[in-house]
Amino acid sequence: MKLSRSIFRHTAIYSAATIFGKLAGFFMLPFYAHIFQTEGYGVIAMIEASLGLLMIPLSGGFQTAILRIYHEQPEELKPVSLATGIRLIWGLGFLLIALPFIFAAPVSDWIIGTEGYTLHVCLALLTFVVDVAGHGAGTFLVIRERSVLFSAIGLVRLFVGLGLNIWLILILKVGVIGVFIASLATAALASFMFHFVAIREHGFGFNRKIATDILAFQLPMIPGEMVAFLGRQAERFLVRGLISLNGVGILEMAYKFPPLLNLLITIPFGRAWRTKSIEIAEKPWAPVAMGMMFSRYLFIMVFAGLMLAVTIPQIITMLTPPEFWFASQIARVEILTTVLGACVSFLYFGIIYSKKTKYMSNIRIVLTPIKITLAYFLIYNYGLKGAAYSALVIQAAEFFLVTSYSQKFYPVKFEFFQIIIIILTSSLVFYWLNNFNYNEFGPAVFIQNEVLPYGVDIIQNSFLGEWKSGKILTIIKKNEMNFISFMFNVIFCLVYLIIWPVVMTKEKECFD
Repeated sequence: MKLSRSIFRHTAIYSAATIFGKLAGFFMLPFYAHIFQTEGYGVIAMIEASLGLLMIPLSGGFQTAILRIYHEQPEELKPVSLATGIRLIWGLGFLLIALPFIFAAPVSDWIIGTEGYTLHVCLALLTFVVDVAGHGAGTFLVIRERSVLFSAIGLVRLFVGLGLNIWLILILKVGVIGVFIASLATAALASFMFHFVAIREHGFGFNRKIATDILAFQLPMIPGEMVAFLGRQAERFLVRGLISLNGVGILEMAYKFPPLLNLLITIPFGRAWRTKSIEIAEKPWAPVAMGMMFSRYLFIMVFAGLMLAVTIPQIITMLTPPEFWFASQIARVEILTTVLGACVSFLYFGIIYSKKTKYMSNIRIVLTPIKITLAYFLIYNYGLKGAAYSALVIQAAEFFLVTSYSQKFYPVKFEFFQIIIIILTSSLVFYWLNNFNYNEFGPAVFIQNEVLPYGVDIIQNSFLGEWKSGKILTIIKKNEMNFISFMFNVIFCLVYLIIWPVVMTKEKECFD
């Protein structure tokens, strides 16, 4: 099987479970938005943003360290290298949450303004440790390319989590705390399954030298990641201080959609590609293969970003109350930032492979003070949009710096012609659809006047027509043109695919 076909097959499998999860999330979104309102979303955002700082030493970077060290071990030490990484995560995880757990009440008062969310903070802390340990245990499935089993565990977690959220929030009406209870329960379930399979196949051994190597790889990244995280989350604190907690809720809604690109593409692709890229790096054809892979990855990422960017106004308008609608303008800027960030995650390869991880920290430490200053200035002068624009500017700067350093350590042969075609085509399609008026578009008007009424009649004559005094019918009638615009934007986005033959140049047989 060709290299790119194999990588994207595993990417699709990893992504499938996430797609089901996000569809379930969209199903629940209108209920959550109406139950929690902007303030409830603000509480969730502030807790997740604050406690997310703890994830830095143990999240994706630590798993990358396990992958990198694993591939340089002799066969007899590979199993113990995975077990060593898992034990390190558990130990460091409990060490990191000890003080915040003990002082959960002051932490709640500091980040929310009241001690009334102390239990929420404690649940979030426990979920953090259990979740990252589970992902650490699941690393061996990524290395062994057992994407089906990895995704199956994710699906089990999804359906259990969805059921718990419905039961706790919609039936028992426990409020925001239901989100944190469900998160802890599902994280524990998935972590148990990952650990069961990992320990059964590899044991639970420990090697001091391998532990030292993992820490030596990971530790230089932590200062930069912590500083970068603070810079990113500073937006929420600045919005809370300069605007309001409701503003944080709107910002959180805007930031809820662009990460779909990471969840559906960047993270699944990274699981499949990172271990394979390290494995093939010494092959003479690897730099060319990596350049081809970047073109394919960028093509898919930009297509997904384009699709989301032209439909996000309709999505937010149809799914949320009016106070959230401004979030669509912020989300569009964040989509571009997310695509750039996805490119950066690929381009970090040279730094990671050469183990020059201190450069990752140096770049972020330099950029973060600039980011915070810029965010303050833009939020103060331009409101919520300023947060998104500051993130975009700094992400662009990181893109150029990472490319420069990474190419120095491991030159990748990029396909610049294909990259330019991708950028130009996506820009033209976005401009076209962003300025398209469906109120004057014949097929759209025909569907609104001739087709939708039949659908409304069908719903009206079903049990859904009487649900909550016809609330579903009211929503449908109110969003007729939004739905039609969404449908046509999705269809017209397919024009972008005409450049597929240009991007997908023939992969040489030596890459098999």
